[in-house]
Amino acid sequence: MYILVALILCFSILAIPGPKLVIQTYAQNENNSQKMEEANMSNVSATSGKIPSILTPGEKTFYIFTSEVDNVDENKLKIAGDSFSVHTLVVNKGDKVTIHFYNVDDNKSVRHNFIIGDPYKVNIDLGFGQNGNATFTADKTGVFTYYCSYHLPVMTGQLVVLP
Repeated sequence: MYILVALILCFSILAIPGPKLVIQTYAQNENNSQKMEEANMSNVSATSGKIPSILTPGEKTFYIFTSEVDNVDENKLKIAGDSFSVHTLVVNKGDKVTIHFYNVDDNKSVRHNFIIGDPYKVNIDLGFGQNGNATFTADKTGVFTYYCSYHLPVMTGQLVVLP
């Protein structure tokens, strides 16, 4: 039996014909060797309309890092090349959602924050090398923008809360 030893950093819903969810996890077997497992679930939303939980049912945990868009000349474009490592978070209504946010920017003087406005009121503001957490219950359905107020309009993403 495999024991989960690494945190799941992200999952992606692939834009190909038919709903398909690919989940990658890292597991460690009894001999302490690591193995990556990939679960391929087709038609996940056809019957229940919900994304299956890869953690404890009713709980979703996300690890989000600051990142840079390659080949952006910030001086020439007059816009930041900053981004979030994850651009879309998908949860079900009623899920307990935990966000772990990390400022890993190479520039030690740059601050970043992770903000979701109403109704969730999340604001994690970080200096260089810091990390912070927020936990909330996704009790309102819809699409909610999250952003870094220091790097608008490019450093944004969306939280999707399914019914």
